[in-house]
Amino acid sequence: MYDYARHLAMEFLKGDHFTSWSLIQQQIDDGMSSYFIFDYVLRDAMFYIGHMWENNEIGVADEHLATSICDYVLTRYSFDRHPLTNREKRAMFFCVEGEEHYLGAKMASSLFQEAGWDVKYLGPNLPLEYAIFNAKKWRPDVIGLSITLPLHLPKLKDYVYSLEHLPHRPKVIVGSRLIEKYDFTPFISNQTVLAKEVTDIEPFIEQYLMKVIE
Repeated sequence: MYDYARHLAMEFLKGDHFTSWSLIQQQIDDGMSSYFIFDYVLRDAMFYIGHMWENNEIGVADEHLATSICDYVLTRYSFDRHPLTNREKRAMFFCVEGEEHYLGAKMASSLFQEAGWDVKYLGPNLPLEYAIFNAKKWRPDVIGLSITLPLHLPKLKDYVYSLEHLPHRPKVIVGSRLIEKYDFTPFISNQTVLAKEVTDIEPFIEQYLMKVIE
């Protein structure tokens, strides 16, 4: 793990907004990309906190505090990005029903927004019927789903099938740290994009940016 991430994790657990942001600002000043900051700083910091929780080194309240500080840092970081002005493409992100771990979906939405997409982030725990309603109404080109717990895998199949078969045929991206441990084949189609980390969506976004430049 990147040592910087452990340092940041400790500041999250202290509830220190100021120092947490200053650590991220240092990464920005050092020229680190959004992909690096999201995957190897913010994500790894939260993974470390999760490891501490699993080993009873911290409690649930500590984990919630750390999540709130990470959310603050991510929101501030995204606000400071200067996206392209082109808004021809739309993307919608959320977590499947019952899924409360939302930071990955929020990071993905931030990256698409930074690349110039018109983005709607619908947050955690979104039932399928509401996802379908919003997708039909807004017609996003891309729909990103986040899932982190194995117990939610069975419902993923209905989400992917229902969303990929909407009349406007959006591209579905499934983001999950479970990809390296579980076979997702029964729950997705051969059209679904899998992303174990936010860096995995970089080629997808870069392809879009090349089309905009052309």
